[in-house]
Amino acid sequence: MDKARRVKGEWKRLTVQAAAFLLQNPKLHRFFLGKIEQGKTKSVCVPGLNCYSCPAAVGACPIGSLQATLSGGYKKIAFPFYVLGFLMLFGLTLGRWICGWICPFGWVQDLVYRIPFFKKIRTFRSDRYLRWLKYAVLGILVIGMPLYSALKGVLVPWFCKLLCPAGTLLGGVPLVLANGNLQGQIGVLFWWKVGAASAILLLSLLISRPFCRYLCPLGAIYGCFNRIALVHLDYDEPTCVHCGKCETVCPMGIDPVTQFNSVECIRCGRCARTCPKGSLAVRFGLRKK
Repeated sequence: MDKARRVKGEWKRLTVQAAAFLLQNPKLHRFFLGKIEQGKTKSVCVPGLNCYSCPAAVGACPIGSLQATLSGGYKKIAFPFYVLGFLMLFGLTLGRWICGWICPFGWVQDLVYRIPFFKKIRTFRSDRYLRWLKYAVLGILVIGMPLYSALKGVLVPWFCKLLCPAGTLLGGVPLVLANGNLQGQIGVLFWWKVGAASAILLLSLLISRPFCRYLCPLGAIYGCFNRIALVHLDYDEPTCVHCGKCETVCPMGIDPVTQFNSVECIRCGRCARTCPKGSLAVRFGLRKK
């Protein structure tokens, strides 16, 4: 019964992830046209890492919007009131639940990890140090370098240009494949991004959500709200038998018993569904004192 509940719960999450992807990318026919969707809704951010340049997308990526505002993409450098307000609203409400349930690239990584390929790696010696990289990505590629470029009078969304695998997988590659005019313009930068995205996908075969763990600036932002977000992980210590089952199933490689308020927790609920005593639960609302 417990195994059936776990399997049902995981398929429920995958279904929600698929539905979230379709809600954020409903214009699927545009993948065959090689054209980016244009419309009024493209000025509105979506919660997850979903590229503006994805042909099917009907919204804007918050990281891309943040870079555009900071680098003068809207004709002048401006303080990103809208984007920061958007991130704070979703961060305070949902935290990294967004990563676990509605982020399109999080869903892609989950699907790749389910492929039975070699031995899966839960953690390794340098794991906890590499997790700090996403804060460096946020500070340097998303904030620092776009601001510096703007001061030089150049608009460069560095994170999108150099790293973002969601932009490559859902935007760059589909556009190039469907648009003959773009095929003659690809160069070293395009192949660099294809290589980076491929490396992340290959790592996803071995390590659950490597991009979320080590490189995602959006996860770094939402993680800062995890300890106060309305969606949270409850831990009932008196009922816990410390069997360790929750730790073995965590896709982010943390121990939910000792780290239930961790900035890394994506509130996927796998630990709660695995717990034989019901000591863990994902809840919405104010926390118990």
